[in-house]
Parts: sequence; C-alpha cells; structure tokens
Amino acid sequence: MTLCRRLRMQIIFITYWSLKMKSFYRLICQLLILSMVWLPYSAQAGMIATDQVLASAANEANRDKVRDFVSRTDVQKQFEALGLTAANAGDRVNAMTQDEINRIAGQIDTLPAGASSNGWWWAAGVLIIAGIVWYFWK
Repeated sequence: MTLCRRLRMQIIFITYWSLKMKSFYRLICQLLILSMVWLPYSAQAGMIATDQVLASAANEANRDKVRDFVSRTDVQKQFEALGLTAANAGDRVNAMTQDEINRIAGQIDTLPAGASSNGWWWAAGVLIIAGIVWYFWK
C-alpha cells in the first residue's frame, strides 16, 4: 500500500468514527435534556439538628427494646397463658405509636431484674428473725 492510500484510509476511518461519535453525543444530549424536562426537581437538602438525629436513634432503640422484650420465651409463655400468640403480640408492637413504645420501654427499664420484688422482703424478714434468735440464744 502506498502512503497516499494509507492516509486516505485513515482519513475515511476517522471521518466515519467522528460522524458516529457525533450522533452518539447528540443522542446522549437529547436524553439528558428530555430527562431534565420530564423528571421533577424534588431533591431538597437541609441541615439536620443533632437532637433530631439523637431522638431518631433513641426511638429506634426503644422500639428494638420492646421487640426484644416481647420475643423473650418467658414473656411469650405469659402471653400464651393470656390467650395471645407471639405473632399477634409482634403485630401489636409494630402497630404502636412512638409515644406508646417510649412509655413501655421506660417501664421495661424500671422492672426488677429478678422474678419479683416480694422475695426480698421474705429474705430480709428471715434474716432479721435469725439475727434476733441468735442474739437471744447466745
């Protein structure tokens, strides 16, 4: 091949691809213009206060706390004794408002760690009686 013919082939090749690329660029521009016209500009940005973020995190933590409490086996047994299934209890928790969830989570935090608080009175009474008997029988 001669140099002239090679140059002519390269020019034809470059011209062909430049025309194809121009039509591709034209198509992309038309699609962008069309999307700008049809798609709404609904994005809004704003500052979020720290207390809003903390309140949201606390609300989610309270909801998780109530869900965990309801999913415990001893609580589910108590629900079944009252005639309520575990799935039904979970649905009721999901249907609660955030104020109800926060109130119940606060009550969960104040519950005693043992079975009931009445056992401590019996234990204290037995210890006091044992102390009195020991003191007088010595």
